[in-house]
Amino acid sequence: MMPLPTLQVTLRRNRRRFWKSTDPEDKHAAYLTLYQCLHAAHKLMAPFLPFLSENVYQNLVRSIDPHAPESVHMTTWPEADPSWQNDALLEDIEVVQKVVGLARKAREQSGIRTRQPLALLRVRAPDDAAARALDAHQNQILEELNVKGIEFIARDAAHVTYLIKPNLPVLGKKEGKRIPEIRKALQEFDGAKIAGNVARGKSTVISMPSGTLELEPGDVLVETSSAEGYACAEDGGFLVELDTHLTDELVNEGLAREVVRSIQDARKQAGLEVSDRIVLGITG
Repeated sequence: MMPLPTLQVTLRRNRRRFWKSTDPEDKHAAYLTLYQCLHAAHKLMAPFLPFLSENVYQNLVRSIDPHAPESVHMTTWPEADPSWQNDALLEDIEVVQKVVGLARKAREQSGIRTRQPLALLRVRAPDDAAARALDAHQNQILEELNVKGIEFIARDAAHVTYLIKPNLPVLGKKEGKRIPEIRKALQEFDGAKIAGNVARGKSTVISMPSGTLELEPGDVLVETSSAEGYACAEDGGFLVELDTHLTDELVNEGLAREVVRSIQDARKQAGLEVSDRIVLGITG
């Protein structure tokens, strides 16, 4: 059973199937799947949120099935159906969520809102399996991130500059007076190699005039800086870069999205239903 945050994302990703689908069978399948998820989710909530889950049960189940048990607390605990298990898909979606999370982090660092479309997302995957998953689900990634295109880059491509610093609260306790020497050695060492070892949880051996030193992943801090015009984020072998250059066309599209959001907020404040028609006036 999917966790509730995942269920919320699933609802958002399938809004078009619920509201605008031109395929009746697809819409019906979406509603049945949603009902099945909610039917199991409220039972899982029952021990922790007894009154809320009871309210959901009465509206979701008893309202359409008067022969169902009188209370959610009189029903049986949900059991997983092994035939629904799809480990390959779960692994693919885990990769997709990883990349989407990193791209959102990069967007946040750049200060560009999600409603502003961007031209390109560049992704480096740590292995072939992750690359295949991203390729198979790239439409989901682009829609979720509001990006026009995706480009896969080689694993040995140097698109990011790494700045390696000693983690003073950790390394200072162990090495003390050698910190200035360590700092100088880190400046001269291959930053990409250290960053790669940190991502994989491996140690790095550096040479100094006073002797060699084995640095654990927690002994150093890794800072990344992206190329001009890009915002980047990296973790676990994944690297994402967002093209932050905004053309007039992209800016205008972003403005249109802002207007739509303002209109939707005004509809909510006015208590209008989705099906209600409005007369719209825009000034500015």
